[in-house]
Amino acid sequence: MKSTTKRTRRTLFLAAGLLLAAALLYLLYLRPTPIKTNFFTTVDNEHTIIFEAVNEGIADVQLLDVLVNGGHRPVKAELGVSYSLHLVGGSNLEGNPDIGFVGLGDLPLHPDLSPEDKQAALNQSPRIPLNYGIRLLHDEPIREVELKYRYLGLTFKRNISMGRFFQE
Repeated sequence: MKSTTKRTRRTLFLAAGLLLAAALLYLLYLRPTPIKTNFFTTVDNEHTIIFEAVNEGIADVQLLDVLVNGGHRPVKAELGVSYSLHLVGGSNLEGNPDIGFVGLGDLPLHPDLSPEDKQAALNQSPRIPLNYGIRLLHDEPIREVELKYRYLGLTFKRNISMGRFFQE
């Protein structure tokens, strides 16, 4: 009778381990990247771009590095953080008291909030980041961005093609 109990226990542990491995595989590799880029704007003849960065994952995303145009370091890379419903994009962001720019890896990207949670967080103290954007400055027009980040303890890369929307 003991051998049946041991065998059942082993089978249950094996099944639980396989279920956990399948869940991790889904969350980390089969599920699309947690970072979404819904729009981007360009300034200064495509030498400066700002693109929205939304964390649709379940945990914080830590930005590690960014490369442009096939592996070149941009002249400047910053994370824009909005503490209002104003998205980090467009021009004239420097004078806005609700938007600040920090180093790329200085703050994590928290998971995106629902519209109701964003509305509730507007007047909380300390201020809660509601929207993120990444601003890149380079000495050539930016056509491609490679973003390296850490999510759930693992390092990932995401390629974002900017295309040729503004100039021919």
